[in-house]
Amino acid sequence: MKLKSSYGDPPWLITDLFVRVLSIGLTIAIIGLIVAYALTGPITKVDGIGTAIVTPIAAYLVHLWLAPDRPE
Repeated sequence: MKLKSSYGDPPWLITDLFVRVLSIGLTIAIIGLIVAYALTGPITKVDGIGTAIVTPIAAYLVHLWLAPDRPE
């Protein structure tokens, strides 16, 4: 059994695209937390930690979706 070579596969991280998507995601997350604070009052520590964990994961998934070398 021969393993498939990884040569020619799309890269797992395109740094400049990921940084752009992450900056947009963080901006949206901060605006969302500000709006939530304005509508409901104080935000718990859990909300901030959850946002800090989910935002980079979502940014990475969007980065993969937008990657120019994405297979058909």
